[in-house]
Amino acid sequence: MRWRLALLALMAALTAPRAARADGEAWFWIENRVPVVRTDTPAFPRLDWRVAADVRFAKRAGGIAQAFLRTGPLLYTTDWMFVGLHGVVYSDRLPTGAHDQEARVEVEPNFFGRVGDFTFNERNRLESRWRDSGHRWRYRKQLRVNYAPKGAKWIPFMWDEILVDLSGLGVNQNRLEFGLARMLSDTTRLDVGYMIRSREDVVGWAHDHILNLYLFIDVVPKKP
Repeated sequence: MRWRLALLALMAALTAPRAARADGEAWFWIENRVPVVRTDTPAFPRLDWRVAADVRFAKRAGGIAQAFLRTGPLLYTTDWMFVGLHGVVYSDRLPTGAHDQEARVEVEPNFFGRVGDFTFNERNRLESRWRDSGHRWRYRKQLRVNYAPKGAKWIPFMWDEILVDLSGLGVNQNRLEFGLARMLSDTTRLDVGYMIRSREDVVGWAHDHILNLYLFIDVVPKKP
């Protein structure tokens, strides 16, 4: 009986789905916010236009794995919230080497504020996604916390984002990043971060190690 149980356990171990192997990646983001309606402070009726590009390199893709272009307005409803509306075009490299395209419409309520020397940003993003294979809905929540005393040039930060497929898959990705930001000017910031991305694959979960560089160019302050 014991050897039968041992054999069954060995067979189960050999046939059980194995976790996907982790990968190394490098992501390069750039975001520019162009003023449309200026205000003295980030509050209503401030209106910006966001243009953002994102290119991702991965070992498993042998080069460029993904590329994004996102654009749309950001309307400040109060001094602690803005709402974005974006159109997105996206290309994803498939295991065959071909690129699969996707179009998105995104609604993004974004909350922000300061508590002492810390600032925070909570981004909520609802995505409607179209590909040749069909249409899906997804919800994403990201919370970012910065240690940013007023006037600081070097800003340690961390953020976490959870991705929830609303069309049946549920939670299938999480991104956790730690990094250091440098204020290059009053309106330009460079983030250098290390990200651990947990993603559900066809054979299980993988935990990728990612170098993330993000150049953020904000609106020029309104002149007195």
